[in-house]
Amino acid sequence: MCGICGVFDMSSDKSVSRAVLGKMNETLSHRGPDDSGLYLDRSIGLGHRRLSVIDPGNGQQPFSNHDGTVWLSYNGEIYNHVELRQELVKKGHRFVTNCDTEVIVHAYEEYGRECVSKFNGMFSFALWDKKKNSLFIARDRLGIKPLYFGVYGSDFIFASEIKAILEHPAVSAEVELAAIPEYILCTSLLNSKTMFKNIHSVPPGNTMVIANGDIKKHCYWSMEHSSAGQRNTSFDVCCEEVQALLDSSIKMRVRSDVPFGTLLSGGLDSSLVSAMATRHIDGPLKTFSMGYHKNKELRPEGTDAYYAAQVASAYDTDHMELLFQSEDYFDVMKSVTWHVEKPVDLTSPSLFLLYKGVKPNVTVVTSGEGADELFAGYDFFLNNNQAEQLSEFPWAPYLAEVSTLLDPAIEKETGYQETVSTTLNKEMNALESDDGLNKQLYLFMKYYLVDMLERLDKTSMAWGVESRVPFLDHRLVEYVVNMPSSYKSKASDSKILLKNIATDMLPKGVVNRKKRPVPIPVDPMTLLKQRNRANELVQSGDSAIGGYFDKKNVDNFFKKKAQYASTDDLAIYRTSHTLIALDHWHRAFGVAA
Repeated sequence: MCGICGVFDMSSDKSVSRAVLGKMNETLSHRGPDDSGLYLDRSIGLGHRRLSVIDPGNGQQPFSNHDGTVWLSYNGEIYNHVELRQELVKKGHRFVTNCDTEVIVHAYEEYGRECVSKFNGMFSFALWDKKKNSLFIARDRLGIKPLYFGVYGSDFIFASEIKAILEHPAVSAEVELAAIPEYILCTSLLNSKTMFKNIHSVPPGNTMVIANGDIKKHCYWSMEHSSAGQRNTSFDVCCEEVQALLDSSIKMRVRSDVPFGTLLSGGLDSSLVSAMATRHIDGPLKTFSMGYHKNKELRPEGTDAYYAAQVASAYDTDHMELLFQSEDYFDVMKSVTWHVEKPVDLTSPSLFLLYKGVKPNVTVVTSGEGADELFAGYDFFLNNNQAEQLSEFPWAPYLAEVSTLLDPAIEKETGYQETVSTTLNKEMNALESDDGLNKQLYLFMKYYLVDMLERLDKTSMAWGVESRVPFLDHRLVEYVVNMPSSYKSKASDSKILLKNIATDMLPKGVVNRKKRPVPIPVDPMTLLKQRNRANELVQSGDSAIGGYFDKKNVDNFFKKKAQYASTDDLAIYRTSHTLIALDHWHRAFGVAA
């Protein structure tokens, strides 16, 4: 796991500045504390920061082939690198390291740009082909590893994190106005936007080729076109196949030449991964849970730690419970904002603290991300509303109320309501299925999950921790996407198939535990404090966010007046956090409204 960056002058008229590239690369030092490197050749410059995981003594990047005609800067892990190496050796390739980095270079030499279809992993990389004078950019299928780019004149500038792009003198930190309502109303940014004007995200499952002054984007994988279509397979067969695929995924993802562990929240997903991981490692598995002292005092038997301890005891893991003060959550908000590069959601500060606690003990962990989106783990899936009934994103259910808080001029300039409607309609028709719940799950995978993965990457890499997600092995995703939704959720029961698999592996209380979010501090006064602070920010002439909102409507909303009299407290709490986080983002990056 690493950080990458680079600059390519598409006109080939000027050389890349070593000083500029070095400054961009240094901005990513938290992602790769073990090593750094630069490659420059006239109009191309590649930067790399390394977190050593596989073959730590070799594989320094940027990495080249034997004759120096292919150069690679790569972030991530290719889990099937051992198998691919064997395949390539049979074809005549000779290797000088045991690292997965070299496998990518040889795979490109053998298969060209189609090499990405060979990789089972999480990755983003930039590969310079000197003979073709072309830059090849790729991002993994599900978007586990982030990658951003911007075009400024003839310069194509890219990096694992936006802050590195902002170090280039041609780039200034400006707000993307269309992102403001999408963030507030959807929590997800649509159409590869970021919060920054002119800076975009490479879509998951996409490659880009930059050559001859042109940029060509290609989608090499998508859920709607890659589904194995298990529509008519029996429940028992699906259980057997999912268990086998998950076990294979975990076996690949415990490969590491540095200390390894698992996050263990005591929920079904992380508990199942931890239990299955014990089959594939030598010695006791290191496991980690987190929480807050005050939460534990208020309800000790309802915390993650209570359930995690049961799993840890059952499998005799080397378990560590990381406990924090409520003040820690709020104290890190500024740092978290800088790392995630967008207004932070409610759980990001907790994840940031979790990985801080994990780092002194291990460098690599697995987590349970993706299971809720694949197997319908969220409570609102229990209603099984048909996709055609959707008028808003299911994970942001306050569109009607919150949209009235924005200044009407925002709608006129951005047309966000039409964008939301068009996106919903487009995505609901993308998956060829008459199963309404599966269509909703597809929507979650395309947007909500990608945001969660970005959060996962940046809160873990802030501390130089690699977080792996076994549920998002593309083979498992392809198998599950079109599986009958009745195998996933129905009536009052969720994640039916996973619970069936876990019955003989986990304590009954863990299997049947109600879905819980990542812990956040419990404080009865928080709602009042957040509400008042958010309202002050909007009403104040000193705040960067005041111009986005209708001040009267915001005041009525937070005071439950006029049309907002029946607004529930959850809507107020979430909205107040959203506004405060937006203000933090403006301040962290010096962005004017």
